[in-house]
Amino acid sequence: MKRVLNLIIILFFVISACAQNTITKSTEKVVIDGEKYYLHTVESGQTLYSICKAYGVTEETVMEANPELTSNLKLDQVINIPVERDISEDGSKIIYVIKKGDTLYSLCKKYGLTEEEFYEMNPQVNPRKGLKTGKEIYFPNNTEEPDVLDTADKDTINYYYHEVAQGETFYALMRKYSISKEELLAANPGLDENALKIGQEIRIPKDGSAILSDENLLIDSLAALNFNNDSILVDSMNICDTANWYSYGNEFKVCLLLPFEVGPNLRNLYNQEVGNREQRLYLLTEKIVSFYSGILVALEELKEEDVKIDLAVYDIGKDFAKLSELIDDHKLDSVDLIVGPAFKSQVVYLNDNLKDTCVTIVLPFVNDVEILEKYPNNIALKTTNDKIYEHIGKYAAQHPQNKYFVIQGTNDVQQQAANEIYNIIKYGSDSSLNVTTIKFNGTSLVGLKSVVSKETENVFILPFSNESSTMKIFTDLFPLKDIEVTLIGSNSLMEFESIDPNYYRKIKFTYYTCQDIHYSDTLTEIFISKYHDIFLCEPDEYSYSAYDAVKYLIPKLMRHGKGFAECILCDDKITGITGDIDFSHKSDYAKKSYSRSSLYMFSLQEDFEFVKVYPESEIIDD
Repeated sequence: MKRVLNLIIILFFVISACAQNTITKSTEKVVIDGEKYYLHTVESGQTLYSICKAYGVTEETVMEANPELTSNLKLDQVINIPVERDISEDGSKIIYVIKKGDTLYSLCKKYGLTEEEFYEMNPQVNPRKGLKTGKEIYFPNNTEEPDVLDTADKDTINYYYHEVAQGETFYALMRKYSISKEELLAANPGLDENALKIGQEIRIPKDGSAILSDENLLIDSLAALNFNNDSILVDSMNICDTANWYSYGNEFKVCLLLPFEVGPNLRNLYNQEVGNREQRLYLLTEKIVSFYSGILVALEELKEEDVKIDLAVYDIGKDFAKLSELIDDHKLDSVDLIVGPAFKSQVVYLNDNLKDTCVTIVLPFVNDVEILEKYPNNIALKTTNDKIYEHIGKYAAQHPQNKYFVIQGTNDVQQQAANEIYNIIKYGSDSSLNVTTIKFNGTSLVGLKSVVSKETENVFILPFSNESSTMKIFTDLFPLKDIEVTLIGSNSLMEFESIDPNYYRKIKFTYYTCQDIHYSDTLTEIFISKYHDIFLCEPDEYSYSAYDAVKYLIPKLMRHGKGFAECILCDDKITGITGDIDFSHKSDYAKKSYSRSSLYMFSLQEDFEFVKVYPESEIIDD
């Protein structure tokens, strides 16, 4: 059976990581700048994820040790794998590499040895010359490393001392104390960042660190809070306050309502196979599967943080039949979070009939303002049109020298959109901008040649994305000679296969999107590596969006409970793979309904590279 058919079956009936080739750990080691590394040579079929799993280290640690490394590994490539804990072959000794700042006293105290015992175990160390950075020394492996520092040794002038609570992670400490990984490890020699222990005491340098208030702290896990849910009464007016943070535990029920269309796709794929045609899913299903795949990668990471998610996935098709059945059978009762549906009509039906009016509904594809204005507890992951128009107005205000044309379509919706953009550009800033509407009659732009200017850049704004209409507009703009033209439109325009790529370049196509993905960023590369490893294909904008949504929303669910939507504007904004994750609530929105606020614009250059033109990078003066 074809690969695409296997993908559907895997996604719906086997949610697990693919089996990996057995990886043999290298025995070859080197010391670089006082740090010990295994030298691992990449073999066929190995991925960064599988290699890290074999050595028991994180992908982030390996990426930091190999700055030139990317997620696309090459055969016979040599990678430095940090040695987290090195034990002698007979298992009797801990092999330790001396680091800058280590003292004999501190190390002996750490490993429970007297100085005499140390020299007996390390005859190669000359007592007169002391410890030398980068050299190997040995400690017995039959004693446990002490977790808590002796009170007499505490330097309370230069350090805070933090006792690790249940569920806390290394990176939670970094965020809480606003400290880098390097600073935290330097203050705690020998600290294993992947194996913190309850009650372990961590030293936090006071110089340059600042304890964040609880209001600004993003908690990794609430496993440390042993609340009895039956005995807690939470006032809906104050659940965002620190004193009222609560949880159902660290286990949540998330419901996914999306139109996978498994039955129709299987029938269609079968017919394609019988007809000896190229097999592929419906375009909508491909997007839904990509979104679902991004969710699975994020949930897999949350498992490592001891977060338990009961994920119920329903293929609800395109109508109301399955939704009605789920509601009538009480399948959506006591759900902590709902993701979907994908169509506006289904979103309206769900909001009108859902019995649990407190649960938050996350809308991955629907960004209709009317939904947010009418129904509470709805969060649109995509930027709504009104916010898009506001950003386009800000872009125009930053470039007042241009001449702007808003393309007015043939139907009421297209004409209303053109009027809104025109009014925002014309009256939304203090500058006197040159803006007009230009009509598209269905076949061409009316009076185009008589209105464009040769003295300045002509910026056309296209607020709709019909393929045949867009093609005709492109063919109108393409022949203009000695005239500088830019066309601003949705990133969906690039999916149109009927348009010659040279058209995009000639009219300096500039697309807007709510995503700004930095592919060279370490976190992005790690996500791509995991995605490759599990699904054997490239992630797309829907995969990235799903991953960020889970990583953003689940911690808020853990922090504030089921009513977390009320607290979204109280929490800090964070930066995810897709850029700044920030949501806004307008005065005409229903209570606890939000839309994503961010928007980015990218312009195509002569070399077919896209360059971000909005928002402009901030220039920091010395």
